[in-house]
Amino acid sequence: MEPAATIPFSREKAFFKRDWPVKIPAIPVFAVSIVNITGIITNRRYTQFHLVLNYIYFVALAWIIWEGNVWLMRFVKKNIKLPTKVYYKNILVLYAFIILYTSFIATAGLSVWLSFSAEDDTAYEKIITTVVIIIVAALFVTNLYEIFYLKEQQLDIEKRAEQLNIAKTHAELVALKNQIDPHFLFNSLNTLSYLISSDPPNARLYNDTLARVYRYILVNREKNLVSAADELEFLSNFFYLLKIRFDNAVNMIIEIKSMTTEELFLPPISLQILLENAIKHNELSCAKPLTINLTVSSNYVIIRNKMMQKTYVPTSTGTGLHNLDNRYKLLTGKNIIVYKNNDYFTVKLPLINPQS
Repeated sequence: MEPAATIPFSREKAFFKRDWPVKIPAIPVFAVSIVNITGIITNRRYTQFHLVLNYIYFVALAWIIWEGNVWLMRFVKKNIKLPTKVYYKNILVLYAFIILYTSFIATAGLSVWLSFSAEDDTAYEKIITTVVIIIVAALFVTNLYEIFYLKEQQLDIEKRAEQLNIAKTHAELVALKNQIDPHFLFNSLNTLSYLISSDPPNARLYNDTLARVYRYILVNREKNLVSAADELEFLSNFFYLLKIRFDNAVNMIIEIKSMTTEELFLPPISLQILLENAIKHNELSCAKPLTINLTVSSNYVIIRNKMMQKTYVPTSTGTGLHNLDNRYKLLTGKNIIVYKNNDYFTVKLPLINPQS
């Protein structure tokens, strides 16, 4: 079963691929300059042809060091995730990798060259000086990459913040529209009126729950994230209102496998969107009740229901899931995952850990 909706979100590769205009002239300049500054090569010892071959070798060695360091930067940024507040540790780890890799490749490469060159034994004494200068140059280039990377990241954050603000505003409007929708109010008040005359204790509970639902939306609609525990409590209250309305035609089973819901977060009103989506697109009856399964793991909240498609399929723009996916992408760089086959419809929402 393949995901029906999953979109990658990363600009790091694109950033590291845009360095060609810089490194094409810079690598030969560094290679030629460093070996001449340190004097490890004596130009007069070679014919013009052999001198060209030597410099081609140095440029190739510089290219290997440069590309290897760029790969190390990508590797460290992708695989070693430290909290932002200890950013300097990321830099220290990166510098350690750069120094170890550069010193090894530069020493090995220069030693191989010297064994075939026309230099005398004094040239070997210049290897350490040459390697140190190469390491300094590599760290200098790494700093330039880091500066431009952080600038790119800042621009990306600003752009995502602007898009997130638009998406959040849209989500607020959708949430308020859904809850202040005349049909919803009519059904809620009609149900409340019926309970007041037939079941006063439950009427009070229904009224209090309805108030909690509205209060949660109004309090949290400005927030980007809420704790998974709060969102689950809200969903339980909202489902209670639906349960009173639809009775045994709809059921929900909640299974919590992770006990860290206070530390993990979701965009507000996200679970309600998925619950309403299941109600909207499936046939509800007491004979064949719709069962919605909600599972909370350490990484995802998973909502799954059996496909019981209505005879009359309501018009759907798909904006609910699309907007939710867009909010996730802007907040975390991740996407919601939707699985759909002939039997079941499943949505996986990544749980967000602000500390990571």
